Amino acid sequence: MLRKASAACGFTAYNPTIADRARTCFDAVGSNHGAQELYAGAAEFERWQAVRHRDVLCQTLAAKFPMVVRP
Repeated sequence: MLRKASAACGFTAYNPTIADRARTCFDAVGSNHGAQELYAGAAEFERWQAVRHRDVLCQTLAAKFPMVVRP
């Protein structure tokens, strides 16, 4: 979800530890399952964006996940 939000919200910085952990998890579950999870996260962002103003959604994500992304 945050990966999809990065383009829409203009997030520029990611916590490298979290990003490395995500890559490790992706490798552990395999590319097929990992890709399904990435698509599911992107779809979740799209659903949220459909019911919330983008700026509000981006602020919410930045506030909920300050350990992961920074605007």
